[in-house]
Amino acid sequence: MFKDFLWLILKENLIINFIYKYLAPKIFHGNVFLDVKNLPIINKDHVLKIGNKPNTKFSVKGYTSGTTNKPMTVYRSLKSIFLEEYIIKSYMYENGVGISPRIAVLRGDHLFPANHTGPTFWVKTLFTRRLFLSSYHISQTNAHLYLEALENFEPEVIMAYPSSITLLAKFAQKLDWKPNWDLACVLTSSELFSKENQQTVTGVFGKVLDHYGQAERVAALQLCEQGNYHIRRDYSHVEVLHNEHGQHIVGTNIYNSAMPLRRYDTNDYVEGFDSHSKCSCGNHSPFVEKILGRDDDYLILPNGTYVGRMDVAFKGVTTIVESQIEQVERDRIIIRYVPKELDNIKTIENELSNKIQERLGDSIRIEFITMEKVPRTRSGKFRSVLRSADVSINT
Repeated sequence: MFKDFLWLILKENLIINFIYKYLAPKIFHGNVFLDVKNLPIINKDHVLKIGNKPNTKFSVKGYTSGTTNKPMTVYRSLKSIFLEEYIIKSYMYENGVGISPRIAVLRGDHLFPANHTGPTFWVKTLFTRRLFLSSYHISQTNAHLYLEALENFEPEVIMAYPSSITLLAKFAQKLDWKPNWDLACVLTSSELFSKENQQTVTGVFGKVLDHYGQAERVAALQLCEQGNYHIRRDYSHVEVLHNEHGQHIVGTNIYNSAMPLRRYDTNDYVEGFDSHSKCSCGNHSPFVEKILGRDDDYLILPNGTYVGRMDVAFKGVTTIVESQIEQVERDRIIIRYVPKELDNIKTIENELSNKIQERLGDSIRIEFITMEKVPRTRSGKFRSVLRSADVSINT
């Protein structure tokens, strides 16, 4: 309750929202450009090796999710926190959201024990008056309860993890359900959001906004109506560089005095960057067509070939709700999946096997595990591709 009250004072009241909408643009109005091309590129391994400590007397501690088996503590200055909130709020304001919207949240908050059976799967906060829904308990059986809760609350914005809102959208499609109130948008972040899943969510909930960032806060990209991700040049200095795996994001922050990072390699790969291209949405900042994810999201074949974008392998598969690939050995992967129906498992697995082998060949053994729900990380995030730490290019 104290955290909710603090959030009301610092981030979610009419006065602070007025500041974010009308005064913050005067503070963060210019494009961030630093001449850093002669500086060395660093990454998480470099920061962990030298040991990261806050550079200022006052800072707020944060953490990376640790999904790459390398969790890291990060530090944010007050100005960095202010900037982060401004970047999100200004994105919503530009897309028609009111100055003090009603917000529902579906983002991995631990609200109930794992064995909780309902009938409620949400909590409404006292001060900020947000509706927090559990992303750990969504199922075909209780999806209608989630949808009824949203109908009763009537949020202007649904903030969600892409995987959670996609899952709920798929169940909503089966129920032929759509919002019966004025929902401005769904705002997603923190996970990869495939074009196919964006279309699924859009078909049910309407406008989708997607924000890309990292715990290190060195780059921010945001989805436009044309499906491109534009670089927020008022946030940081961003470079899109090339290596043997493709185009990747390197960022330099300027507003985080607690943890300044220069030419920090996010290890996130993108597609379709061209600094000279113009987007028809009217936003003149550079953009990428797609965010592919970390190189940890790649599989490595026995011959050493990297294979990414495995989400494409499941395109058009209508017999499953969600799935995850884990590479446990160079020549063995496990596919965990949630079937829509339990009476055609063999057919589903044959279809999935054929699609996987089209991309990986027959040098990979495939094992299947059916589940009621694919496990999330400790922070509630969904990862479509995992690679065991000992499966590396050198094994």
